[in-house]
Amino acid sequence: MAELIGPILDVVKFVSRNASKYLRYQRKFTDYVDDFRQAQEDLQAKEADIRQQVKGEHRFGKMPKQEVEGWFKKVEEKLAHTQHVEEKVGKGKYLFRSCLGKLVDETTQALKEVRAEGHFSGGLVVNDSSTVAVNLPAPEVVGATNAREEIYQYLMGDEVGMIGVCGMGGIGKTTIMKDVHNRLLKENKFRKLIWLTVSQDFDIRRLQENIACQLGEYLSDDEDTIVRAGKLLEMLRGKGRCVLILDDVWKSFSPEGVGILRPTTTNGCKIVLTTRSERVVQSMGFKKVQVPCLSMDEAMNLFLSKVGQGVSLNPTLESFMKLVVRECDGLPLAIITLAGCMRGISDPRVWENAVDELRGYIRNIHDMEDKVYGCLKFSYDHLEQTDRLFLVLCIVS
Repeated sequence: MAELIGPILDVVKFVSRNASKYLRYQRKFTDYVDDFRQAQEDLQAKEADIRQQVKGEHRFGKMPKQEVEGWFKKVEEKLAHTQHVEEKVGKGKYLFRSCLGKLVDETTQALKEVRAEGHFSGGLVVNDSSTVAVNLPAPEVVGATNAREEIYQYLMGDEVGMIGVCGMGGIGKTTIMKDVHNRLLKENKFRKLIWLTVSQDFDIRRLQENIACQLGEYLSDDEDTIVRAGKLLEMLRGKGRCVLILDDVWKSFSPEGVGILRPTTTNGCKIVLTTRSERVVQSMGFKKVQVPCLSMDEAMNLFLSKVGQGVSLNPTLESFMKLVVRECDGLPLAIITLAGCMRGISDPRVWENAVDELRGYIRNIHDMEDKVYGCLKFSYDHLEQTDRLFLVLCIVS
């Protein structure tokens, strides 16, 4: 008899303990529901905070950690389950509150456990090894503020997908696009930034090869150009949002013929080209952004920043410097080149001769772009003989 009493008492204790719990679910059902809804709100708030942190850390070249992505997925599943529980609570009858209270309590504890797991040491993102982009070395951009901002807004917006940046040689198109490129690195809108210099000797197969290389892919030399274009299109489709910057384009071409994905609002890609020719921009159907010359004030500030303090702070040279800058017609390359040539020279007679000589180079030039070459010729002629030889050898090699 004594042998039976122990097990019987254990059963009675178990039943009474569970009965007590179910009675508590029945009596305090409203409290359990309130706790459940509070846990749901707390988890949603925690998720929103972490997503905001990820957005802050998720710059170009970064991606969320796998454990963070896994946590987001778990949160999504738990919150989806709460909707099912909410429906049961709404339809629940008084007599079944004990069973329903148990479900609510278990769900509440699960929500709290997932919320507690939302702590990640060492940040929320890691390097994205599949991203191909680097910060491009670029001098400080002077002027062209409106053009730069226009290009940037087109890239960040959805309405314009193909942008043609045009202006004469030496006006600063490449410098502006390097600045825009580096600015995009700080955003998380695009997965790929691809920079390619096309130049005058345009070659489709070389361009295809260079794009594939920057994507970390390979195109066979033995394949037909059209086949390569098809493969390149597939590569680009698989890489997500990207920006392709083609610098120094001299003639129009078909993007599809190369294998360049035409931008749409669906794929979110962008193409930007820089060119001296407005005709190239128009014939390819790109949105034109004209890069203007520097104003006289901007040109003067650029010249003074490059010519050196020993010269720029000399009041007797101010009038000569203004004359030199005016001959450059607001072309940054010409201004920088001449400033380098005259750097450290403080003799007014040398400056006077330089102004007369410079005018002689460009007096009969009507095309503004050719004035750049006039300024370059002036600078070349003022190099030491050994420096000239070195420059020529560098160009030839």
